Amino acid sequence: MPAEAKQDEDKQESRKTILVVDDTQFMHRLLRSAYTKAGYEVAQCTNGKEALRLADELLPRLIVMDVMMPEMDGLTAVKHLRNNPRTKRIPIIVLSSRGQTVTRVQAEEAGADLFLTKPFSPTELVQHTRTLLGRERETD
Repeated sequence: MPAEAKQDEDKQESRKTILVVDDTQFMHRLLRSAYTKAGYEVAQCTNGKEALRLADELLPRLIVMDVMMPEMDGLTAVKHLRNNPRTKRIPIIVLSSRGQTVTRVQAEEAGADLFLTKPFSPTELVQHTRTLLGRERETD
């Protein structure tokens, strides 16, 4: 394994940062509160384009991504994250107010690890996060 990839893995393993990507302040406040209470640090941005930059820079432990956003939608951002060697293994939870089967399938095809429909329980979201991070540790 190249030294840079090993450093990236070490950096990611040592952080407890969750990147929240949503264009509404309500979701930012809700998710920051839920994750902070659960012991995580939270970084936030409002569109997929900014999410690509922050994910590559911060290497968060997990990304929570809304589907419908300006500049770049969440599903396009997920595809880009999966194609980037530095971010391809970061677990991604996609959130959407559109719960149609098509959106769920599109999220899975883009590379999302989990799809949740809004509204959702913040407690359940944190539990899903812990489950995904547990799986991440098992496969590393």
